[in-house]
Amino acid sequence: MKIKDAETITGKLSKPSKMPCRSYSIPASRCNVGSRLAKVKGSVCEGCYALKGAYAWNNTQKALEKRYQSLADVRWVNSMALLISKQSPDYFRWHDSGDIQSVEHLKKIVDVCKLTPDTKHWLPTREYKLIEDYINLHGSLPSNLVVRLSAHKVNFPAPYKLAKRLGCQTSEVRDDDNFTCPSSSTDNECRDCRKCWEDGNVIYKKH
Repeated sequence: MKIKDAETITGKLSKPSKMPCRSYSIPASRCNVGSRLAKVKGSVCEGCYALKGAYAWNNTQKALEKRYQSLADVRWVNSMALLISKQSPDYFRWHDSGDIQSVEHLKKIVDVCKLTPDTKHWLPTREYKLIEDYINLHGSLPSNLVVRLSAHKVNFPAPYKLAKRLGCQTSEVRDDDNFTCPSSSTDNECRDCRKCWEDGNVIYKKH
């Protein structure tokens, strides 16, 4: 398969400005848990960045929807593995917009990770139940995939016990100075930091 063909099938990888790698995004409006949390005051998803700004532009929404529709293509897994191996071989982020849609969707992501064993994958998610359902059906997650269960509300703890049981990591959002993500002091860029791809809890500063 050629790169051009893989990009046509998947809708291409995205290039978040602050990230040190490529990503893959689908519409945030299609988040199962997130779309409900967006309506809850004090939730992390209230005022979601992926529902405004450049993400809300018509051409961006069309591209996001194309990627979402591509998930049903039987060639998606191999196409994604090819693009990641060529365009983002060291680190990769899943969903700078959007989240896991189903156990079947997560299974495809896992298959991509297995086909790119030298790439460190990071998957932040609020779909706790889908992670648990996947593990109950298919077993543990691959070692090169860091699944990070994100806290639902600002200044609230992440689901540590569940994450430990599932072999996942965690993240939180706070509006005080008790944060560990350094991006707020580096022009919103990761630069040399790779905490999100490592074990442990990451605390982000509320934007």
